[in-house]
Amino acid sequence: MPVQIVTDSTSSLPPNLAAQLGVTVVPAHVSFGTESYREGVELSADEFYRLLQTSPHHPTTSQPNPTEFEQAYRQVEGNDDIVSIHVSTDLSKTVESARQGAGQIAERRIEVLDSRLVSAPMALCVIAAARAARSGASTDEIREIVERHAAQAHLVLLVPTLEYLKRGGRIGGAQAFVGSLLSFKPILELNDGLLAPVTRVRTMRKAYAALAKRVQERAPNGVASWGIVHANAPAERDRVRQEIADGLGAEGETLDDLLLGPALGAHAGPGAFGFGFVTRS
Repeated sequence: MPVQIVTDSTSSLPPNLAAQLGVTVVPAHVSFGTESYREGVELSADEFYRLLQTSPHHPTTSQPNPTEFEQAYRQVEGNDDIVSIHVSTDLSKTVESARQGAGQIAERRIEVLDSRLVSAPMALCVIAAARAARSGASTDEIREIVERHAAQAHLVLLVPTLEYLKRGGRIGGAQAFVGSLLSFKPILELNDGLLAPVTRVRTMRKAYAALAKRVQERAPNGVASWGIVHANAPAERDRVRQEIADGLGAEGETLDDLLLGPALGAHAGPGAFGFGFVTRS
């Protein structure tokens, strides 16, 4: 059997694609008050966004615990190596949990990797790793793929408000925008594993122009693959596709409808949307 790939639900990897590629997805947790759910198992994205509007409690999130990772690794068929690819350690302690879980298994090699990514670019990284594994790539070769994506993958994101990121403690460099936004809409990017501010705009028309400009700046040689991500914002998803993605001519993977699940939607907030991409080298 080939090397087996494991990831976590903050990759935004669609379940049907994960099943097709044989990728095991370990769910993150989201809680409303005293009620806790496993993302994608006990709480769908649609249910989460309904709760976000109706619950008196602000959602909190947590990474899968080490026991959950140990159980996931033990359930992976065969005795071949496992490469476990996860959200940036600057955004979550998921990698730490995964390494603790892997440490309980001595009978097979488990390589736990910090992708330095999240959501759409992380999904593109996991897909590339899974396709390489199915083609016979070794663990070391897959690690190189993950490292390459860490250097060449990007995410540009518009959030209607910073309030959700602020509450969840994931605001990072975007803290500079707090208190000066008024009617502005902040645009952020994933930069070396952390969310950082890019600019702020007043209108949605300027928002799409700012996203397109950032893609051009980050990918002067073009885009190899891309993914559109959104927090229950289908109209914005469609406009990103029309105004940004369709003109790029990427030869690789294209994912035009990645829904931000509960663990990420709790921090980005409803209506957030973004564009993840991998640059041509």
